[in-house]
Amino acid sequence: MSSTADLVQEPRPSARPTPAQRLLYAREVITVEPVIGAYMLASQLCVPAIFNLEFEKSCRSNLAFGDAVCEAVLAGDVANITDQNNRVQVVINDVHSWQLPLQTVVPIVLILFLGSFSDRHSWRKPFLIMPFVGELISVAGCILSVVFMVDWTLEVQGMFQVIIPSLFGGQPMITMAIFAYIADVSSLEMRTLRIGVVQIVISIIVPLSQSFSAHLFELIGYYGVFLTAGAIYAFGIAYAAFWIKEPHKPRLGSIGETVRDMFDPRHAIDTFNLVLRKQPGVNRLYLVLMLAVVLIYSMVADGENGLFFLYTQHQFGWTVIELTYFSTVNTLIHLVGTALAVPFFTKVLYLSDMMILFLTFVDKIAANFIFGFANSVSLLYTAAAVTLITGVTPIGMRSFQTKIVSENDLGKAQSLFGVFEALAPAIASPVYNKLIYNNTITSFPAAFFFFSILLYAVGSILIMRIYATEKLKNRGISEEKGVDNNGKQIPMDNIIEVTHM
Repeated sequence: MSSTADLVQEPRPSARPTPAQRLLYAREVITVEPVIGAYMLASQLCVPAIFNLEFEKSCRSNLAFGDAVCEAVLAGDVANITDQNNRVQVVINDVHSWQLPLQTVVPIVLILFLGSFSDRHSWRKPFLIMPFVGELISVAGCILSVVFMVDWTLEVQGMFQVIIPSLFGGQPMITMAIFAYIADVSSLEMRTLRIGVVQIVISIIVPLSQSFSAHLFELIGYYGVFLTAGAIYAFGIAYAAFWIKEPHKPRLGSIGETVRDMFDPRHAIDTFNLVLRKQPGVNRLYLVLMLAVVLIYSMVADGENGLFFLYTQHQFGWTVIELTYFSTVNTLIHLVGTALAVPFFTKVLYLSDMMILFLTFVDKIAANFIFGFANSVSLLYTAAAVTLITGVTPIGMRSFQTKIVSENDLGKAQSLFGVFEALAPAIASPVYNKLIYNNTITSFPAAFFFFSILLYAVGSILIMRIYATEKLKNRGISEEKGVDNNGKQIPMDNIIEVTHM
Protein backbone atom coordinates (compact mmCIF):
# COMPACT_ATOMS: atom_id res chain seq x y z
CA MET A 1 0.00 0.00 0.00
CA SER A 2 1.66 3.21 -1.09
CA SER A 3 1.45 6.54 0.63
CA THR A 4 0.16 9.73 -0.92
CA ALA A 5 2.16 12.28 1.05
CA ASP A 6 4.22 13.19 -1.96
CA LEU A 7 1.15 13.69 -4.13
CA VAL A 8 -0.63 16.21 -1.96
CA GLN A 9 1.61 19.04 -3.07
CA GLU A 10 0.92 18.39 -6.73
CA PRO A 11 -1.68 20.65 -8.37
CA ARG A 12 -4.72 19.05 -9.93
CA PRO A 13 -4.49 18.56 -13.68
CA SER A 14 -5.97 21.38 -15.70
CA ALA A 15 -7.92 19.01 -17.99
CA ARG A 16 -11.43 18.10 -16.86
CA PRO A 17 -11.02 14.85 -14.91
CA THR A 18 -13.23 11.82 -15.39
CA PRO A 19 -15.28 10.49 -12.45
CA ALA A 20 -12.76 7.67 -12.01
CA GLN A 21 -9.90 10.18 -11.91
CA ARG A 22 -11.77 12.25 -9.35
CA LEU A 23 -12.19 9.22 -7.13
CA LEU A 24 -8.52 8.37 -7.53
CA TYR A 25 -7.53 11.95 -6.73
CA ALA A 26 -9.73 11.95 -3.62
CA ARG A 27 -8.04 8.77 -2.49
CA GLU A 28 -4.62 10.27 -3.14
CA VAL A 29 -5.14 13.44 -1.12
CA ILE A 30 -6.69 11.73 1.89
CA THR A 31 -3.90 11.28 4.42
CA VAL A 32 -4.48 12.11 8.10
CA GLU A 33 -8.23 12.76 7.90
CA PRO A 34 -9.15 9.13 8.73
CA VAL A 35 -6.73 9.28 11.68
CA ILE A 36 -8.46 12.16 13.45
CA GLY A 37 -11.85 10.78 12.38
CA ALA A 38 -11.11 7.39 13.97
CA TYR A 39 -9.74 8.99 17.13
CA MET A 40 -12.73 11.27 17.65
CA LEU A 41 -15.26 8.55 16.77
CA ALA A 42 -13.84 6.05 19.25
CA SER A 43 -13.51 8.69 21.96
CA GLN A 44 -17.10 9.88 21.59
CA LEU A 45 -18.49 6.35 21.49
CA CYS A 46 -16.93 5.67 24.90
CA VAL A 47 -18.34 8.77 26.65
CA PRO A 48 -21.75 7.39 27.78
CA ALA A 49 -20.22 4.07 28.84
CA ILE A 50 -17.52 5.81 30.87
CA PHE A 51 -20.00 8.15 32.56
CA ASN A 52 -22.16 5.17 33.47
CA LEU A 53 -19.17 3.13 34.63
CA GLU A 54 -18.07 5.92 36.96
CA PHE A 55 -21.47 5.99 38.67
CA GLU A 56 -21.63 2.20 38.89
CA LYS A 57 -18.07 1.87 40.23
CA SER A 58 -18.64 4.58 42.82
CA CYS A 59 -21.88 2.94 43.96
CA ARG A 60 -20.99 -0.76 43.88
CA SER A 61 -17.27 -0.78 44.64
CA ASN A 62 -16.34 2.35 46.62
CA LEU A 63 -19.56 2.69 48.65
CA ALA A 64 -20.74 -0.94 48.50
CA PHE A 65 -24.39 0.01 48.10
CA GLY A 66 -26.86 -2.71 47.17
CA ASP A 67 -28.31 -3.49 43.76
CA ALA A 68 -31.56 -1.59 44.40
CA VAL A 69 -29.76 1.66 45.23
CA CYS A 70 -27.23 1.40 42.40
CA GLU A 71 -29.84 0.54 39.79
CA ALA A 72 -31.90 3.56 40.89
CA VAL A 73 -28.82 5.80 40.64
CA LEU A 74 -28.01 4.54 37.15
CA ALA A 75 -31.63 5.01 36.07
CA GLY A 76 -31.72 8.60 37.36
CA ASP A 77 -34.50 7.70 39.81
CA VAL A 78 -32.92 9.47 42.76
CA ALA A 79 -35.84 11.25 44.44
CA ASN A 80 -35.95 8.72 47.28
CA ILE A 81 -32.21 8.13 47.60
CA THR A 82 -30.89 11.70 47.58
CA ASP A 83 -28.29 11.09 50.30
CA GLN A 84 -26.87 7.98 48.63
CA ASN A 85 -26.80 9.71 45.24
CA ASN A 86 -24.97 12.69 46.72
CA ARG A 87 -22.35 10.37 48.23
CA VAL A 88 -21.89 8.66 44.86
CA GLN A 89 -21.31 12.04 43.21
CA VAL A 90 -18.84 13.14 45.91
CA VAL A 91 -16.73 10.03 45.27
CA ILE A 92 -16.71 10.75 41.53
CA ASN A 93 -15.77 14.39 42.15
CA ASP A 94 -12.95 13.40 44.50
CA VAL A 95 -11.50 11.16 41.78
CA HIS A 96 -11.88 13.85 39.12
CA SER A 97 -10.14 16.38 41.36
CA TRP A 98 -6.83 14.46 41.17
CA GLN A 99 -7.43 12.59 37.94
CA LEU A 100 -7.63 15.56 35.57
CA PRO A 101 -4.63 17.49 36.99
CA LEU A 102 -2.45 14.38 36.63
CA GLN A 103 -3.80 13.98 33.11
CA THR A 104 -2.31 17.31 32.03
CA VAL A 105 1.25 16.92 33.32
CA VAL A 106 2.67 14.54 30.72
CA PRO A 107 0.98 16.15 27.68
CA ILE A 108 2.43 19.51 28.73
CA VAL A 109 5.94 18.03 28.81
CA LEU A 110 5.42 16.19 25.54
CA ILE A 111 4.06 19.27 23.75
CA LEU A 112 6.98 21.39 24.94
CA PHE A 113 9.71 18.92 23.97
CA LEU A 114 8.43 16.55 21.33
CA GLY A 115 6.71 19.25 19.28
CA SER A 116 9.92 21.10 18.55
CA PHE A 117 11.81 17.80 18.22
CA SER A 118 9.34 16.67 15.56
CA ASP A 119 9.84 19.95 13.69
CA ARG A 120 13.63 19.79 13.79
CA HIS A 121 13.89 16.19 12.64
CA SER A 122 10.85 15.96 10.31
CA TRP A 123 9.60 12.95 12.27
CA ARG A 124 5.79 12.81 12.38
CA LYS A 125 4.42 9.25 12.33
CA PRO A 126 5.37 8.16 15.87
CA PHE A 127 3.48 11.13 17.29
CA LEU A 128 0.39 10.20 15.25
CA ILE A 129 0.50 6.62 16.55
CA MET A 130 1.38 7.23 20.22
CA PRO A 131 -2.06 8.55 21.30
CA PHE A 132 -3.80 5.54 19.72
CA VAL A 133 -1.57 3.14 21.66
CA GLY A 134 -2.43 4.93 24.89
CA GLU A 135 -6.17 4.85 24.16
CA LEU A 136 -6.02 1.16 23.21
CA ILE A 137 -4.41 0.33 26.57
CA SER A 138 -7.02 2.52 28.25
CA VAL A 139 -9.88 0.62 26.60
CA ALA A 140 -8.37 -2.69 27.70
CA GLY A 141 -8.15 -1.34 31.25
CA CYS A 142 -11.80 -0.24 31.16
CA ILE A 143 -12.84 -3.73 30.04
CA LEU A 144 -10.94 -5.21 32.99
CA SER A 145 -12.61 -2.66 35.26
CA VAL A 146 -15.99 -3.99 34.14
CA VAL A 147 -14.85 -7.57 34.72
CA PHE A 148 -13.74 -6.65 38.26
CA MET A 149 -16.68 -4.33 38.90
CA VAL A 150 -16.69 -4.75 42.69
CA ASP A 151 -13.02 -5.62 43.30
CA TRP A 152 -11.48 -2.66 41.45
CA THR A 153 -12.47 0.75 42.78
CA LEU A 154 -13.21 3.88 40.77
CA GLU A 155 -9.65 5.08 41.38
CA VAL A 156 -8.21 2.08 39.51
CA GLN A 157 -10.61 2.58 36.64
CA GLY A 158 -9.70 6.30 36.61
CA MET A 159 -6.03 5.46 36.17
CA PHE A 160 -6.77 3.39 33.07
CA GLN A 161 -9.32 5.85 31.72
CA VAL A 162 -7.28 9.05 31.95
CA ILE A 163 -3.74 8.66 33.28
CA ILE A 164 -2.55 5.93 30.88
CA PRO A 165 -3.60 7.82 27.70
CA SER A 166 -1.91 10.97 29.00
CA LEU A 167 1.42 9.12 29.14
CA PHE A 168 1.18 8.78 25.36
CA GLY A 169 0.22 12.41 24.72
CA GLY A 170 -3.55 12.06 24.34
CA GLN A 171 -5.55 14.47 22.20
CA PRO A 172 -3.02 17.37 22.49
CA MET A 173 -0.36 15.14 20.92
CA ILE A 174 -2.49 13.91 18.01
CA THR A 175 -3.75 17.45 17.30
CA MET A 176 -0.18 18.77 17.16
CA ALA A 177 1.00 15.88 14.96
CA ILE A 178 -1.89 16.11 12.51
CA PHE A 179 -1.59 19.81 11.80
CA ALA A 180 2.20 19.57 11.60
CA TYR A 181 1.85 16.73 9.07
CA ILE A 182 -0.62 18.73 6.99
CA ALA A 183 1.80 21.68 6.95
CA ASP A 184 4.55 19.34 5.73
CA VAL A 185 2.69 17.65 2.90
CA SER A 186 0.59 20.55 1.63
CA SER A 187 1.49 23.55 -0.45
CA LEU A 188 0.51 26.97 0.86
CA GLU A 189 -2.43 27.00 -1.52
CA MET A 190 -3.67 23.61 -0.31
CA ARG A 191 -2.94 24.06 3.40
CA THR A 192 -5.97 26.18 4.22
CA LEU A 193 -8.26 23.72 2.45
CA ARG A 194 -6.71 20.70 4.16
CA ILE A 195 -7.00 22.24 7.64
CA GLY A 196 -10.60 23.15 6.87
CA VAL A 197 -11.29 19.55 5.84
CA VAL A 198 -9.94 18.29 9.18
CA GLN A 199 -12.19 20.74 11.04
CA ILE A 200 -15.15 19.55 8.99
CA VAL A 201 -14.35 15.90 9.75
CA ILE A 202 -14.27 16.67 13.48
CA SER A 203 -17.45 18.70 13.30
CA ILE A 204 -19.31 15.89 11.53
CA ILE A 205 -17.96 13.01 13.62
CA VAL A 206 -18.63 14.57 17.04
CA PRO A 207 -22.39 15.33 16.77
CA LEU A 208 -22.99 12.22 14.68
CA SER A 209 -21.38 9.91 17.24
CA GLN A 210 -23.01 11.80 20.12
CA SER A 211 -26.42 11.21 18.59
CA PHE A 212 -26.25 7.40 18.78
CA SER A 213 -23.51 6.62 21.34
CA ALA A 214 -25.89 6.29 24.30
CA HIS A 215 -28.30 4.09 22.34
CA LEU A 216 -25.37 1.97 21.22
CA PHE A 217 -24.34 1.56 24.86
CA GLU A 218 -27.86 0.50 25.80
CA LEU A 219 -27.85 -2.00 22.95
CA ILE A 220 -24.42 -3.66 23.32
CA GLY A 221 -23.32 -2.68 26.84
CA TYR A 222 -19.87 -2.00 28.24
CA TYR A 223 -18.07 -4.82 26.45
CA GLY A 224 -19.57 -4.06 23.07
CA VAL A 225 -18.76 -0.33 23.27
CA PHE A 226 -15.21 -0.78 24.53
CA LEU A 227 -14.42 -3.57 22.03
CA THR A 228 -15.81 -1.43 19.20
CA ALA A 229 -13.70 1.53 20.31
CA GLY A 230 -10.66 -0.74 20.61
CA ALA A 231 -11.16 -1.95 17.06
CA ILE A 232 -11.36 1.64 15.80
CA TYR A 233 -8.19 2.58 17.69
CA ALA A 234 -6.45 -0.49 16.24
CA PHE A 235 -7.53 0.62 12.76
CA GLY A 236 -6.03 4.06 13.46
CA ILE A 237 -2.70 2.49 14.42
CA ALA A 238 -2.64 0.27 11.33
CA TYR A 239 -3.66 3.11 9.00
CA ALA A 240 -1.01 5.49 10.37
CA ALA A 241 1.67 2.82 10.34
CA PHE A 242 1.12 1.38 6.87
CA TRP A 243 -0.67 4.04 4.80
CA ILE A 244 0.92 7.28 5.93
CA LYS A 245 4.56 7.87 5.13
CA GLU A 246 6.92 10.45 6.51
CA PRO A 247 6.83 13.56 4.27
CA HIS A 248 10.60 13.86 4.67
CA LYS A 249 13.26 11.37 5.68
CA PRO A 250 13.74 11.75 9.46
CA ARG A 251 17.10 13.22 10.39
CA LEU A 252 18.04 11.13 13.41
CA GLY A 253 21.35 10.36 15.06
CA SER A 254 22.18 7.64 17.51
CA ILE A 255 19.65 6.62 20.16
CA GLY A 256 21.54 8.54 22.85
CA GLU A 257 21.78 11.69 20.75
CA THR A 258 18.10 11.46 19.83
CA VAL A 259 16.97 11.15 23.45
CA ARG A 260 19.21 14.01 24.59
CA ASP A 261 17.96 16.27 21.82
CA MET A 262 14.35 15.22 22.43
CA PHE A 263 14.40 16.44 26.03
CA ASP A 264 16.86 19.33 25.71
CA PRO A 265 15.51 21.97 28.17
CA ARG A 266 16.74 24.80 25.97
CA HIS A 267 13.88 24.19 23.55
CA ALA A 268 11.30 24.60 26.32
CA ILE A 269 13.08 27.71 27.62
CA ASP A 270 12.95 29.26 24.14
CA THR A 271 9.17 28.88 24.19
CA PHE A 272 8.75 30.69 27.50
CA ASN A 273 11.19 33.42 26.44
CA LEU A 274 8.39 34.78 24.25
CA VAL A 275 6.89 36.33 27.38
CA LEU A 276 10.07 36.65 29.47
CA ARG A 277 12.23 38.57 26.99
CA LYS A 278 11.53 41.39 24.60
CA GLN A 279 11.74 40.14 21.02
CA PRO A 280 11.09 41.82 17.67
CA GLY A 281 7.62 41.19 16.31
CA VAL A 282 6.25 39.93 19.64
CA ASN A 283 3.74 42.06 21.56
CA ARG A 284 4.34 40.75 25.07
CA LEU A 285 1.45 42.69 26.66
CA TYR A 286 -1.08 41.22 24.24
CA LEU A 287 0.54 37.81 24.55
CA VAL A 288 0.28 37.76 28.36
CA LEU A 289 -3.30 39.02 28.32
CA MET A 290 -4.32 36.47 25.70
CA LEU A 291 -2.68 33.67 27.68
CA ALA A 292 -4.84 34.70 30.63
CA VAL A 293 -7.97 34.79 28.42
CA VAL A 294 -7.17 31.34 27.01
CA LEU A 295 -6.65 29.98 30.53
CA ILE A 296 -9.99 31.41 31.71
CA TYR A 297 -11.87 30.06 28.68
CA SER A 298 -10.31 26.61 29.05
CA MET A 299 -10.92 26.53 32.82
CA VAL A 300 -14.60 27.25 32.35
CA ALA A 301 -14.91 24.71 29.53
CA ASP A 302 -13.17 21.95 31.50
CA GLY A 303 -14.86 22.81 34.79
CA GLU A 304 -18.40 22.92 33.41
CA ASN A 305 -18.02 19.92 31.13
CA GLY A 306 -16.76 17.86 34.05
CA LEU A 307 -19.79 18.73 36.18
CA PHE A 308 -22.68 19.10 33.78
CA PHE A 309 -23.75 15.45 33.81
CA LEU A 310 -23.42 15.24 37.60
CA TYR A 311 -25.52 18.38 37.93
CA THR A 312 -28.28 17.30 35.54
CA GLN A 313 -28.37 13.81 37.05
CA HIS A 314 -28.76 15.35 40.50
CA GLN A 315 -31.30 18.02 39.55
CA PHE A 316 -33.30 16.45 36.73
CA GLY A 317 -32.62 12.71 37.02
CA TRP A 318 -30.84 12.57 33.66
CA THR A 319 -29.20 9.42 32.33
CA VAL A 320 -26.62 9.20 29.55
CA ILE A 321 -29.49 9.14 27.05
CA GLU A 322 -30.71 12.63 27.98
CA LEU A 323 -27.12 13.86 28.15
CA THR A 324 -26.31 12.73 24.61
CA TYR A 325 -29.50 14.33 23.28
CA PHE A 326 -28.52 17.62 24.88
CA SER A 327 -24.87 17.37 23.78
CA THR A 328 -25.89 16.74 20.19
CA VAL A 329 -28.31 19.68 20.12
CA ASN A 330 -25.75 21.92 21.86
CA THR A 331 -23.05 21.06 19.31
CA LEU A 332 -25.38 21.66 16.37
CA ILE A 333 -26.46 25.03 17.82
CA HIS A 334 -22.82 26.09 18.02
CA LEU A 335 -22.08 24.93 14.49
CA VAL A 336 -25.02 26.85 13.04
CA GLY A 337 -24.30 29.89 15.20
CA THR A 338 -20.66 29.95 14.20
CA ALA A 339 -21.46 29.56 10.51
CA LEU A 340 -23.80 32.57 10.72
CA ALA A 341 -21.87 34.72 13.20
CA VAL A 342 -18.42 34.67 11.59
CA PRO A 343 -19.46 36.17 8.22
CA PHE A 344 -21.94 38.53 9.91
CA PHE A 345 -19.38 39.90 12.37
CA THR A 346 -16.56 40.14 9.83
CA LYS A 347 -18.23 40.87 6.48
CA VAL A 348 -21.21 42.96 7.62
CA LEU A 349 -20.24 44.62 10.90
CA TYR A 350 -16.46 44.58 10.32
CA LEU A 351 -15.78 43.95 13.99
CA SER A 352 -12.26 43.42 15.30
CA ASP A 353 -11.17 40.17 16.91
CA MET A 354 -11.37 41.64 20.39
CA MET A 355 -14.87 43.02 19.98
CA ILE A 356 -16.06 39.65 18.68
CA LEU A 357 -14.46 37.91 21.65
CA PHE A 358 -16.08 40.37 24.03
CA LEU A 359 -19.53 39.68 22.55
CA THR A 360 -19.05 35.92 22.86
CA PHE A 361 -17.99 36.30 26.51
CA VAL A 362 -21.07 38.44 27.25
CA ASP A 363 -23.21 35.83 25.48
CA LYS A 364 -21.77 33.08 27.70
CA ILE A 365 -22.39 35.15 30.85
CA ALA A 366 -26.04 35.64 29.87
CA ALA A 367 -26.46 31.93 29.16
CA ASN A 368 -24.96 30.95 32.49
CA PHE A 369 -27.52 33.03 34.38
CA ILE A 370 -30.21 30.92 32.67
CA PHE A 371 -28.32 27.68 33.37
CA GLY A 372 -27.87 28.68 37.01
CA PHE A 373 -31.53 29.46 37.64
CA ALA A 374 -33.00 26.76 35.36
CA ASN A 375 -35.64 24.68 37.13
CA SER A 376 -36.75 22.73 34.08
CA VAL A 377 -35.19 20.91 31.14
CA SER A 378 -36.75 23.40 28.71
CA LEU A 379 -34.75 26.20 30.34
CA LEU A 380 -31.55 24.19 29.91
CA TYR A 381 -32.24 23.99 26.19
CA THR A 382 -33.11 27.71 26.20
CA ALA A 383 -29.72 28.46 27.75
CA ALA A 384 -28.03 26.31 25.10
CA ALA A 385 -29.82 28.31 22.40
CA VAL A 386 -28.59 31.56 23.98
CA THR A 387 -25.00 30.33 23.58
CA LEU A 388 -25.50 30.56 19.80
CA ILE A 389 -22.32 32.58 19.17
CA THR A 390 -20.01 31.12 21.83
CA GLY A 391 -18.62 28.76 19.20
CA VAL A 392 -16.84 31.76 17.71
CA THR A 393 -14.70 32.18 20.85
CA PRO A 394 -11.88 29.70 20.03
CA ILE A 395 -11.79 30.93 16.43
CA GLY A 396 -11.38 34.55 17.54
CA MET A 397 -8.66 33.60 19.99
CA ARG A 398 -6.74 31.59 17.39
CA SER A 399 -7.04 34.40 14.88
CA PHE A 400 -5.66 37.00 17.29
CA GLN A 401 -2.91 34.68 18.51
CA THR A 402 -1.37 34.60 15.04
CA LYS A 403 -1.21 38.41 14.89
CA ILE A 404 0.77 39.17 18.04
CA VAL A 405 3.96 37.25 17.22
CA SER A 406 6.28 37.14 14.24
CA GLU A 407 5.98 34.36 11.68
CA ASN A 408 9.18 32.77 13.00
CA ASP A 409 7.61 32.48 16.47
CA LEU A 410 4.23 31.06 15.47
CA GLY A 411 5.19 27.52 16.46
CA LYS A 412 6.50 28.59 19.85
CA ALA A 413 3.41 30.71 20.48
CA GLN A 414 1.07 27.82 19.66
CA SER A 415 3.06 25.57 22.02
CA LEU A 416 2.76 28.21 24.74
CA PHE A 417 -0.99 28.54 24.27
CA GLY A 418 -1.21 24.74 24.21
CA VAL A 419 0.55 24.57 27.56
CA PHE A 420 -1.94 27.00 29.12
CA GLU A 421 -4.87 25.08 27.64
CA ALA A 422 -3.43 21.88 29.15
CA LEU A 423 -2.95 23.60 32.52
CA ALA A 424 -6.62 24.55 32.71
CA PRO A 425 -7.95 21.14 33.88
CA ALA A 426 -5.26 21.00 36.57
CA ILE A 427 -6.65 24.21 38.05
CA ALA A 428 -10.32 23.87 37.15
CA SER A 429 -10.94 20.31 38.34
CA PRO A 430 -10.09 20.72 42.04
CA VAL A 431 -11.75 24.15 42.14
CA TYR A 432 -14.97 23.22 40.34
CA ASN A 433 -15.32 19.64 41.55
CA LYS A 434 -14.01 19.60 45.09
CA LEU A 435 -14.10 23.20 46.30
CA ILE A 436 -17.39 24.32 44.73
CA TYR A 437 -19.63 21.40 43.76
CA ASN A 438 -18.91 19.08 46.69
CA ASN A 439 -19.60 21.93 49.13
CA THR A 440 -22.79 23.14 47.43
CA ILE A 441 -24.36 19.89 46.23
CA THR A 442 -26.97 19.89 49.01
CA SER A 443 -27.63 23.64 49.11
CA PHE A 444 -27.10 25.20 45.66
CA PRO A 445 -25.57 22.73 43.15
CA ALA A 446 -25.72 25.32 40.33
CA ALA A 447 -23.15 27.51 42.09
CA PHE A 448 -20.42 26.53 39.62
CA PHE A 449 -22.29 28.32 36.81
CA PHE A 450 -21.98 31.59 38.73
CA PHE A 451 -18.29 30.99 39.40
CA SER A 452 -17.90 30.71 35.62
CA ILE A 453 -19.69 34.07 35.29
CA LEU A 454 -17.08 35.60 37.60
CA LEU A 455 -14.22 34.16 35.54
CA TYR A 456 -15.77 35.31 32.28
CA ALA A 457 -16.27 38.80 33.72
CA VAL A 458 -12.52 38.93 34.44
CA GLY A 459 -11.83 37.65 30.92
CA SER A 460 -14.09 40.35 29.46
CA ILE A 461 -12.09 43.03 31.28
CA LEU A 462 -8.83 41.64 29.87
CA ILE A 463 -10.30 41.58 26.37
CA MET A 464 -11.46 45.18 26.64
CA ARG A 465 -7.99 46.14 27.90
CA ILE A 466 -6.52 44.82 24.65
CA TYR A 467 -9.29 46.47 22.64
CA ALA A 468 -8.76 49.87 24.30
CA THR A 469 -4.99 49.71 23.78
CA GLU A 470 -5.52 48.78 20.17
CA LYS A 471 -7.91 51.68 19.59
CA LEU A 472 -5.39 54.13 21.04
CA LYS A 473 -2.66 52.82 18.75
CA ASN A 474 -4.93 53.06 15.74
CA ARG A 475 -5.39 56.76 16.38
CA GLY A 476 -1.70 57.37 15.84
CA ILE A 477 -0.37 58.56 12.49
CA SER A 478 1.79 55.48 11.99
CA GLU A 479 0.62 51.97 12.82
CA GLU A 480 3.12 49.44 14.04
CA LYS A 481 3.25 46.41 11.74
CA GLY A 482 1.63 43.30 13.24
CA VAL A 483 -0.24 45.26 15.92
CA ASP A 484 -3.22 46.75 14.15
CA ASN A 485 -5.99 44.17 14.18
CA ASN A 486 -8.97 46.49 13.94
CA GLY A 487 -10.92 45.54 10.87
CA LYS A 488 -8.87 42.38 10.23
CA GLN A 489 -11.18 39.49 9.64
CA ILE A 490 -11.23 36.08 11.20
CA PRO A 491 -10.12 33.43 8.70
CA MET A 492 -13.10 31.57 7.32
CA ASP A 493 -11.24 28.24 7.09
CA ASN A 494 -11.60 27.71 10.84
CA ILE A 495 -15.30 28.43 10.89
CA ILE A 496 -16.27 25.03 12.23
CA GLU A 497 -15.42 24.29 15.85
CA VAL A 498 -16.69 22.00 18.58
CA THR A 499 -17.15 23.93 21.78
CA HIS A 500 -18.48 23.60 25.29
CA MET A 501 -21.79 24.89 26.60
